Amino acid sequence: MQKRTIRRTQLISPWGVGQMINFPGDESLMVCGLDAWDRIYQSANNGSEEFIIREERLERRLGVSHFRIPPEYRQPGAGVKNPNLKIPCVRFPRWHYCPRCGSMEKLSLFGSQQKCKGPSFSDGMSCHNLPERKRPYLIPVRFIAICEMGHIEDFPFMEWVHTDRDHDSYCNLRLRAGRSNSSLSGILIHCSCTAKRSLFGAFNEGALSKIKLCSGHRPWLGEGEKGSKECGIELRVVQKGASNVYFPDTRSSIYLPQWEQSTDRKVVEILETYWDKLTSHRVDGQLNKAVFEMVAEMRNVDCNKLMTAAEKKLSRDSETNLANDDSDSEEMYRKLEYDAILSGAGGDNQDFSVTNKNSSEYGNVITRYFKSISLLHKLRETRAMVGFSRWTPEDGRPLYEKKEALHLQESIDWLPAIVVRGEGLFFEFDSQVLNSWLEKRSVHERAQKLADNYNAARRKNGWEEEVISPKFILLHTFAHILINQFSFECGYGSSALRERIYCENEYKENPMHGVLIYTASGDSEGSLGGLVRQGLPGNLENILINALHNAKWCSSDPVCMESAGQGPDSCNLAACHSCALLPETSCEESNKKLDRALLSGTHENADIGYFAGFDES
Repeated sequence: MQKRTIRRTQLISPWGVGQMINFPGDESLMVCGLDAWDRIYQSANNGSEEFIIREERLERRLGVSHFRIPPEYRQPGAGVKNPNLKIPCVRFPRWHYCPRCGSMEKLSLFGSQQKCKGPSFSDGMSCHNLPERKRPYLIPVRFIAICEMGHIEDFPFMEWVHTDRDHDSYCNLRLRAGRSNSSLSGILIHCSCTAKRSLFGAFNEGALSKIKLCSGHRPWLGEGEKGSKECGIELRVVQKGASNVYFPDTRSSIYLPQWEQSTDRKVVEILETYWDKLTSHRVDGQLNKAVFEMVAEMRNVDCNKLMTAAEKKLSRDSETNLANDDSDSEEMYRKLEYDAILSGAGGDNQDFSVTNKNSSEYGNVITRYFKSISLLHKLRETRAMVGFSRWTPEDGRPLYEKKEALHLQESIDWLPAIVVRGEGLFFEFDSQVLNSWLEKRSVHERAQKLADNYNAARRKNGWEEEVISPKFILLHTFAHILINQFSFECGYGSSALRERIYCENEYKENPMHGVLIYTASGDSEGSLGGLVRQGLPGNLENILINALHNAKWCSSDPVCMESAGQGPDSCNLAACHSCALLPETSCEESNKKLDRALLSGTHENADIGYFAGFDES
């Protein structure tokens, strides 16, 4: 049996539901929707219990009852629990061709890989007369069609070839690539009825508009050629490996302590796992002791400790009005994390442990620009997939529509997610220095150029404009240049480090000005250690100085620094692959809203930079 392996974390991003994955042996499979996942979970012993993840804040935010980690394949053996669980996939694209004779065949979504059994051709290149063992396997074509609403379907080869004529059901297609021409015009599609046409012009805008419009096809849900709902908008032809075929939409949450530091870790784990069951069966508004006794006996823990910890949490939730906070806003959601970090919440027995250090403990370069540095010895991030888009990273659809595209059954009230643990450094900028910098007119004029480019792209797509403040651009660009420097100093790959920006937008009465850099790659590299150690006094100063020196000059300067807009939709100013861009998994903003000039200043006006003159301190 051929092995098709993929890491669990990659099933959230970048290869989640609806994405095509290329496997060895020229196979292209698409990850199925959550309906198929649910059947896999139900086949496991004890159902889905082993795979359930709980993160109360994120559950409430996304409107689900819980999260589930992707199934893990385990070889059968003595004592192995839930062996042979696999991620369900369908075969897509369906159009395949023979690498020897070019014969094309449209395979089933649920079929296996097929060998060529094409008809005879006059040029003698047919595989028809070859013995079975010598016939090559069919390989997927490179071309597919997508629409901006997330639908995807096979390239309409039959309709493309027969644009000006009808075709019979028995027509056979053949793909031939010219040796003298490597462009699209060199790829010819022949039909057994003598019709033929090259793929020249297939990628032009509106190339398929006269042939067919989007049918709303969603192969990841097992739907047929036509989707359950007609779409009717224009299809765009892309190569199946293009970066704009799939943009996963993930939401993440940093675990915040909800229990007293003295609470036993085992008690915490039990309460987080069974919280809904323990608190839903109340008697006269009080916790049901019988339910607690049953769980305590099952998990071999003291019932009184379990009830006491639960009552304290309920009391704390009531006092802080946690159940009714304004965390529907991403800004207010992060404000809770921001406050927890600065308050030094958590402890060694929890998945959140912080040591706060005043900037006065560091050298001048930190004392001058920052108020405090927080060392996060332990943190836990829950990362959930809520949907995906095609063609552009954003498609303007509301959250509920994105979630609906992941499944057909209304009973599915969960989302796929992973939990990753790591460490991090939090930089709290000095508010007085920051406000003084924000008073400069030249700073706002510079930031407005970027905001104009960004919102022009949003208007073009029919989306609402966003407010982009100079402070956000500063914090975001600072995170990028620091991650690049940490990857050099600590030995991490830059994809193993992530950013989390804390900056107010709507709620000016709750200012935030912080950046969290943390390790949360979900594999062994994310737990190498060393990031917190680099954040100690005596280490961090040199790293910061080196990062700021590198931000002053780019190997593409002066072109990069003087750019009026570069990157996706011209949404960056002085930021390119040579200086400030990161792997997509590390950046929250798809490598947009970046400008080195707000850090170090331009060559003509150094005063525009927040860190201008840092090497003089």
